[in-house]
Amino acid sequence: MPLTERTDELKRLIQAFESEAGKFYPLTLSLLYVTQNAPSVNRQIPKPNHGIMLWQYYGAIHGDSGAAELAKNLNDSDLKWGIRGAELSCFGVLEGDGCELFVRMAQRAGALFDKAEASLLKSLMVKEIMEVELKRCSPAKPTAAANDNPLAVWLNYLLFHLSLTNPGRERAQRIDPDPFTLSLLALERLYSERSIDKVDRSVRQLSALRFKVAMSFPGERRQYVSDTVTALRPQLPPDSIFYDYDYQAQLAKPNLDVLLQDVYRNQADLIVIFLCEEYTEKQWCGLEWRAIRDLIKHKNDDQVMFVRFDDASVEGVLSIDGYVDARVHSPEKMADFILQRIQTSTS
Repeated sequence: MPLTERTDELKRLIQAFESEAGKFYPLTLSLLYVTQNAPSVNRQIPKPNHGIMLWQYYGAIHGDSGAAELAKNLNDSDLKWGIRGAELSCFGVLEGDGCELFVRMAQRAGALFDKAEASLLKSLMVKEIMEVELKRCSPAKPTAAANDNPLAVWLNYLLFHLSLTNPGRERAQRIDPDPFTLSLLALERLYSERSIDKVDRSVRQLSALRFKVAMSFPGERRQYVSDTVTALRPQLPPDSIFYDYDYQAQLAKPNLDVLLQDVYRNQADLIVIFLCEEYTEKQWCGLEWRAIRDLIKHKNDDQVMFVRFDDASVEGVLSIDGYVDARVHSPEKMADFILQRIQTSTS
């Protein structure tokens, strides 16, 4: 079953990882690179721990003799740890309290991908090595493989997610944030994108766009906002909604505060603010809120729409200010309300 049909399971996993991420386990994920000479690090790994092979670059196969050597190594290897004789092997090492729980949850998350998606993910993980080796070794055939174990599939997906959202970090020996939090972020992206081969929906420069609506919200409310955006998209042209996950590649740059304030203050016809206790606590929400308050100061009330998840006090919002109550309206209904405001402002 492809990701597009796994909505309920994605929601359950997001809730499960969100709960565990909030417990702040001292759990770490490290990468151990092993060559024919030695591993990349030489240290004692404390218990509890769990190690698993993620992918291998076996090397270039030259003619029949090379194929025969590969067949022999395959036959002689304990495939739990990969193929003997590989030039480079990458192992994931989990260390610390919460290790056993994370392994069980990650195995379930890895099972989200159907056979075709898992195969695509495996090819993406070794794509860079293969492209280089194809040029270097021609006419020999470079050979690589990735582990089919659901835990390995999920850890490989986490590394792929990092390569898209934080290029270069996926190659670090110590992976941050912690595995529970990283899994939550990756699942939220999966829920929004339903794809493992893209992260940035737009091919146009963010600074050149004019949005019909921009979403301002804390991460704790992402699932509701993501559902709202999903329901709203078919009703609007491309690049009409500013939702951060649609523009991650373009947001990965210095001076992001200036870029975001410009989006909310100058590039959106309507800003929907999802107010709640968490909104008042987050630095990025506070930055966005400054730009929104400036709009209110200049009496551009038609550009602002409040949505509430609770009755938390938010500086600058008064009891006389109207809002839509997310506690009683579904994301689909919220999308209808937003569309009504957009249509009203443009009529």
